[in-house]
Amino acid sequence: MRKFSDLNLRSENAYLLYIAFFKFILLFYFAGNYGLFRDEYYYIECSKHLSFGYVDQPPLSLFILAISRTLFGESILGIRIFAYIAGSATVFVSGLLARELGGRKFAQVLTATTVLFCGVALGLSGYFSMNVFDVLLSVFLFYYIIKLIKRDDSKIWYTIGIIFGIALQNKLTPLFLAAGLAAGMLLTNHRKYFLTKELYLGALIALLIFLPYLIWQVMHGFPTLEFMHNAAMLKNRPMSILEFSKNAMLELNPGFVIFIATAFYFFFLTEEGKKFKLISILFITVFLVFVFNNGKPYYMSILYPVMLAAGAVGADILISRYLKDWVRIFIFVLIIPSAVFVTPFAIPVLDLDSFIKFSEFTGLRPSSGERSAQGILPQFFADRFGWKEMAEKVAEVYNKLNEEEKKNVVIFAQNYGEAGAINYYAKKLGLPDRVYSPHNSYWLWGPPKDWDGKTAIIIGSSREDNSEFFEDVQLAASHFNRYGMPYENVDIFICRKNKRPLKDAWKEIKTFI
Repeated sequence: MRKFSDLNLRSENAYLLYIAFFKFILLFYFAGNYGLFRDEYYYIECSKHLSFGYVDQPPLSLFILAISRTLFGESILGIRIFAYIAGSATVFVSGLLARELGGRKFAQVLTATTVLFCGVALGLSGYFSMNVFDVLLSVFLFYYIIKLIKRDDSKIWYTIGIIFGIALQNKLTPLFLAAGLAAGMLLTNHRKYFLTKELYLGALIALLIFLPYLIWQVMHGFPTLEFMHNAAMLKNRPMSILEFSKNAMLELNPGFVIFIATAFYFFFLTEEGKKFKLISILFITVFLVFVFNNGKPYYMSILYPVMLAAGAVGADILISRYLKDWVRIFIFVLIIPSAVFVTPFAIPVLDLDSFIKFSEFTGLRPSSGERSAQGILPQFFADRFGWKEMAEKVAEVYNKLNEEEKKNVVIFAQNYGEAGAINYYAKKLGLPDRVYSPHNSYWLWGPPKDWDGKTAIIIGSSREDNSEFFEDVQLAASHFNRYGMPYENVDIFICRKNKRPLKDAWKEIKTFI
């Protein structure tokens, strides 16, 4: 057994581990500042309804969350621990990407540092969702694509197929990577792989891994297609190519745009990088697909680690050929203000008043990429406020009911954030766990089967809308939180005597978006 003193604590891998560990500590230390994110409440409920599919996502991340909840409970850290690990692993593997591209220690450390302070990658690592695993799995995909190009070993398609299949069981964005990969192969000499059986066997492996989700889609009438169409047409805000580029730059980190430029230098103007030109074509293809299909700028997160790796290698080559060695140190000095600038917008390192002042000082209001109006906080942070207070308001309304009404009352919420939050706090507040919503997978889990139709508590909507379904509608309370999203400042109603069977009304109120 090697002694600890014999380990090389200054090796390339050691430096990458230090940076990855620093990210984990950063996420861990500031974990509890702003509370759970809207989607996390929903994901907790999804992990209690394990399935091969959901309206808005494949199942892998929800199985991971079910394991996390079982092992660590439902505290903020219990919910997010695997997200923190995945985000930190992304930093380490990104450094390995730079090594596979031919980068030396400087390029590897620079890659890990820029991926650590890449705004969108840091932000997605700070809460639980499928997105943090999406970024990590995309880094693994690029790692083996680069190996394929370097070694010209068609058998690597099998590994790529396995990773693609697993990634598709997490989120559907690898389909865009597949389209970009196909374009890159067609436009380079790597088109030769279209004539190899290994590529198609790899694709078959991916399909077989993905198959349970596809079967679920068929059995449920392809709800995800409806969800994606509605999101693109009604939820996501259309952007011009210039507006999308500007927001994507902010999501990346404005100080790191130079590394996208040096990545293209590496791919097109260096002998070392030309053989990897496929990746630059993939990047351009996926970028254009997102722009012209109302994608959100944060979708670009799956491409940033590999581009930052190529950019770091390209920067190292430029320095070696045309500049002085001290420029490498200067680059790391320049990263400090970029990191200080972006980090407060990515994870909650500042208290609310300090963040608001910082945001006003910088003049930045990060876009959500959606059509809904924002309040005093950007949506990414606003969606972490007001949920407990909303649940407490619902509890106040519930306690206005008589004992007979309490026995069979159901709670209806307009969206999964509201429903998930009420479910999360229900036990502590003495609320029943009968919470329903027509939004996304909640619609599949309802309507209640044994409800007598006499009493309901409805969060949101209006007296007029609720009167369409109930004879007696009373405004019982109003919820307001200045930090939350404006549309979550809602009225809460007690509704009695439904006018028609809920199973019929349920078909009309379905909301997949």
